[in-house]
Amino acid sequence: MAVELGYYTLSVEDLDQAAAFYGGLFGWEFRREHEGYLHVTNTAVPMGFTSDGPSSQPNLYYRVTDVDAAVEQVRKLGGSTGEVFESKSGRGCSCTDDQGTRISLWQSAPGYE
Repeated sequence: MAVELGYYTLSVEDLDQAAAFYGGLFGWEFRREHEGYLHVTNTAVPMGFTSDGPSSQPNLYYRVTDVDAAVEQVRKLGGSTGEVFESKSGRGCSCTDDQGTRISLWQSAPGYE
């Protein structure tokens, strides 16, 4: 099975301001998951907003069936990884490939496929 984009986030300064802007622009609807995070509830590819400050690039999460095995493979291929994290939507890990490009891995929780 090919690995595809499973989730992405946009980093912004102010979540409420982003909700007003993107809700008005695209008709997106939001659910606040926790402090610092808004999930967009009506997009084909799941996405959300984080309040990490503005960024010119989205954070892309590639869906994998086993995040631990994928993390091991990143390291084997010369990349580096952060710590695997747990969230309501599943398990994930920020990684850097062997050329310095940042990506993230995501293993979805039941109900977030």
